[in-house]
Order: sequence, then structure tokens, then C-alpha cells
Amino acid sequence: MDSFRAELMLLRRRAATWVLLAIAILMGIFFSYVLPYTVYRGGSTTSSNFATGLSPLLPDRLVSTLLGGFPFYFGMLTLILGALAFGSEYGWGTLKTTLMQRSGRTRLLLAKLAALGVMLVVFVAAIFVVGAASSVAIGLGEGAALHAPSLGDLARGLASGWLILAVWALFGALLAILSRGTALAIGVGILYGLVIEGVVAGFGESIRLLRDVSQVFLRTNAYSLIAPLQTGSGSAAAGGPGAFSGPYLDASHALLVILAYLLVFGGLSALLLARRDVT
Repeated sequence: MDSFRAELMLLRRRAATWVLLAIAILMGIFFSYVLPYTVYRGGSTTSSNFATGLSPLLPDRLVSTLLGGFPFYFGMLTLILGALAFGSEYGWGTLKTTLMQRSGRTRLLLAKLAALGVMLVVFVAAIFVVGAASSVAIGLGEGAALHAPSLGDLARGLASGWLILAVWALFGALLAILSRGTALAIGVGILYGLVIEGVVAGFGESIRLLRDVSQVFLRTNAYSLIAPLQTGSGSAAAGGPGAFSGPYLDASHALLVILAYLLVFGGLSALLLARRDVT
């Protein structure tokens, strides 16, 4: 318990944690509300990247609108957070001292993961709170009827968002332990998400082999997990590097794959931290 509190306090005190949270909130509001609302007010019907109607911007569509940014945009930010949480101590040279003061490498890993999980709760909650405020402001400004999303959809949206961010953050942590630092871990993680998954998914529609390979990717399973909660296309996922057009898998299958990734990433992190020299 003391190790968890110490790690949580350390994570909370890092400026990078709050910078990433601020970026996540700004990205979520900008791509999910500001740009689509600008398109709507401009009366444009030629853009395929953003919803042009008012209904996706209202509170009852909050879950559907915000979840589109979690599999890639928010996922990349939490990958950086996970890499920083584990890789910083390698760069600072403090990991050996930390292990001397606390009992066990596995215990340290679990404490760091628990602290990271708590911070991800803050991330998800903050994104949804600011998104809700934005949707209410747009609805009031347009004189539209305001209806809250169902509690069931909201709970599933929050849980799905947290789970998606958790697997990306743990992936970043694993890369940090592998590389014993942050810079290479962040670079490899972003390269994987942006290039490898993006290119394979982009060509998957025309090449059967790549389509089959993409079914085990994080982004494919993350989008498949949130698909039942989305009405139409999430604005943050409709264009740019986060674009995704399939293949969509069964949500239960996607959930099992994501849970398997969590176990694999966590197990490999524990194994590497336990067996390798920390210097």
C-alpha cells in the first residue's frame, strides 16, 4: 500500500502527466466538438471527415462522439504516459535506489501499474466531463432539446475507454522496460500505432492477408470494442491518422483480445523487470 501511494504521488507530481491530460482534453474537444460544430455552422456538406449535423454534438450522443478518439489519439497519449511512468527512472538512474528501499521488483511493478490505472481513471473522467460541458453548451446555443445519455451506455463507455487506454499505457510501459528509457519506447510505440497498424489496416481492404493480420491489432480490437456504443462514425476516428474503416470484429472477441494483451504486456514487463539488470 505504501508503494502504491508513493508511486501515485510521484505520477501526480510529474508535470508531464498533467500536460498529457491537458492535450488529451484539448484534442477531444477540438476534434469531437469544435471542428464538427464549425462545419455544421458553416453549412458545409462536402467534408467526409466530420459529422455535419447537430445531433452528434448533443449530450445524448456524448458516449458515441467521444469514444471515437480512444483507440488511437488518446491511446497514443497514454502510451507516452506509460513509457514515462516506467522509463523515467532508467533515465534518472533512480531505479536501483528505489528497489533498495522497497521490497521486490514485482511489488514495485504492481504499485506502478496500480498508480497508472488510477491516473487513467482521471484521464477518462476528465475527457467525459469536459465533453459533456461542450455538448451542453452547443445544445443551449442552438436551442436544442437536451437529453442525457443512458446510465448504462455511459458506464460502458467509461469502462471501455479506460480499458483501451490501459492496454496502450501498458504497451508503453513494456517498451520502456525493454529499451530502459523513454525516448526509444515512445518513438517505437508511435511508429507502431501510426505506421504499422495504419498501413496494414489501410491496405487490408484490398489484401486478404493484411486484413487477417489486422484482426489482432490493438486499434482494430479497440474500435470493435466500442462499435456497439457508437451511432454513426466517431468524429475523431473519421479522418487523419486515426481513420479506421474495418474490419470490425465481434465486441466480445475484441474484449477477450484486449484482456489477453493486458496479461501478455503485464507478464512480459514483470519477467523483464525481474530477470534483467536494472542498470
